[in-house]
Amino acid sequence: MPENFINNLKANFDKTIEHLKIELAKIHTGRASAGLIENLKIEYYNSHTPLKALASITITAPREIKIEVWDDNATKPIADALTKASLGSFPQIENKIIRINLPPMTSETREKMVRRVHEVLEEAKISLRGHRERIWHEIQKLEQEGGLREDEKFRLKEKIQDLIDEYNKKVDALGLKKEEEVRT
Repeated sequence: MPENFINNLKANFDKTIEHLKIELAKIHTGRASAGLIENLKIEYYNSHTPLKALASITITAPREIKIEVWDDNATKPIADALTKASLGSFPQIENKIIRINLPPMTSETREKMVRRVHEVLEEAKISLRGHRERIWHEIQKLEQEGGLREDEKFRLKEKIQDLIDEYNKKVDALGLKKEEEVRT
């Protein structure tokens, strides 16, 4: 039963890391990337649909994104959402094809993106700590109810701390990699 706590914690930590990767992909690095826009929510037939469900996204040049819309009715909502996304460029529409030419990044923009990377990393670490605190609370409750010995509780606490240290290192490594991409 105590291993269930660790397995649940690992599963939650893995979800946090996956979410972090998605959030980091949305941060502009100066190069075109499908991750910048693929999860952008489009108001389409009164529902919020991710862009990747409405069109194919292709990188045609280092700073150009080509979006081939599958349904004519989705072209305008996609263009509107891209305009609101603050990519620094307005979408150019040619029938069912939308092109976005990303502007070169200034040093000021790069610093802004680095700050955003740090914000996203901090959000991930807060999420990890939240998961740890919930599991720790469950362990303490189980021990108080007599379902867990005190020495087992502290053994689990050590495992949890080792796990959080491991995942914090993963968060930091992803952050360093993204920061390097932004700065170059």
